[in-house]
Amino acid sequence: MKTTKANATNNFLVRVWSKKHYEEKMNQLTNIYRGTITELKSKRVEHFHSAGEFLKKLEVMYKEAEKRR
Repeated sequence: MKTTKANATNNFLVRVWSKKHYEEKMNQLTNIYRGTITELKSKRVEHFHSAGEFLKKLEVMYKEAEKRR
């Protein structure tokens, strides 16, 4: 089947910061998971500071994108 538009996907851009490269000290109190999630269609940006927060925000953004589609 041939489609004219690629409407079947939701695209997210994930940027993860590394404390090693930004010269922050790493210890048990600091978290190594930090970054942003950007939805490419609406340009909405969400920041996360832990692995659990990343998964939760990604799931919420995906559900909202599915509702708009």
